[in-house]
Amino acid sequence: MRINGFYTKQQIDAEGLTEYQAKDIKAKVYLNGTKVYFFELDNNQQNYRLYSIIHKRSFFL
Repeated sequence: MRINGFYTKQQIDAEGLTEYQAKDIKAKVYLNGTKVYFFELDNNQQNYRLYSIIHKRSFFL
């Protein structure tokens, strides 16, 4: 997956990412192993733009 790439919900699920319910964050947060992926909905509300990937330990600090 690439930063600033657009993905459908089905593509995100196919990558093995699991959604994480994060408080106080407007982004959709997904976990996969040691990485945390942040997505936002595009203007059409149909695709998600990946805008950040961080290490899981950084996210939970």
